[in-house]
Amino acid sequence: MWTDSFGFLLFMIVLSSNYAYSVSVKDKYAWDLLIFTQQWPQTVCKEWKQHNPSHKCSLPSNPEIWTIHGVWPTKLHTIGPAYCNRSWHFDPEAVKSIEAPLTQLWTNIEGDTETYALWSHEWTKHGTCAAELEPLNSEFKYFSNGLNWMRKYTMSDILAASKIVPSNEVQYTLVNIYLAVTTKLRVNPAIECRNVDGKSWLVEIRICFNKTLHLTDCDGIKGFKHKSAPYDHETIVTDILTNCDPQQKILYPKDYRPVAPFVIVQLYKLVSWLQWFTL
Repeated sequence: MWTDSFGFLLFMIVLSSNYAYSVSVKDKYAWDLLIFTQQWPQTVCKEWKQHNPSHKCSLPSNPEIWTIHGVWPTKLHTIGPAYCNRSWHFDPEAVKSIEAPLTQLWTNIEGDTETYALWSHEWTKHGTCAAELEPLNSEFKYFSNGLNWMRKYTMSDILAASKIVPSNEVQYTLVNIYLAVTTKLRVNPAIECRNVDGKSWLVEIRICFNKTLHLTDCDGIKGFKHKSAPYDHETIVTDILTNCDPQQKILYPKDYRPVAPFVIVQLYKLVSWLQWFTL
């Protein structure tokens, strides 16, 4: 009898331990919403080169378009989860059929790194956690969904609709950018800047989706504060989720890639020919 009781007690202890472990693991990887992060390649490139002047950038062929940084499952008021299945490695073959649009829209700006470095990182760190949802439960689905969101919610179009376009002369207010997004999408985004050389550079805009993949406010995501910013002499816009300085104008720079030497030579030849022709 004593042996039977001891065995039963031991069984219950093991069962309770396994249950507690499974609950703790589930809680560790729990998340509330998806952050869809778009980045402005010109600022990303500038920052990459600032780390090391020898760094090279791989910019998209369309200099006017934003690119995807990632789709990140996130628990409110914290960061993560991440690396939910470390045995589920990135397989380039799984996204071979969409590699062309990924290269253009989910571009690895850091040109000195391996071809699949960004996609591999995004999948292993974030995609394996997003795979909890059936529409995102494979590499192909995860990256395809990111591409679909990019085509539907590209910041290039959203900002341009409010006459906010890349410029090396014009600067914009935080409120300008915030209202451009909220007017179009009717949800609160998170706006990220980088401070470079004492100036504020627009680098990322994040929009959020719930677990049914519908747009929702980004309120509650970590790394940003709710700030107030002047809109005009009489109005203050409050609760802008950002790390930008609301009192400082923001740079949204145009493509600054130098003109290729071949082009310069051809222009010189054309000017010389025109000069000769008009003599």
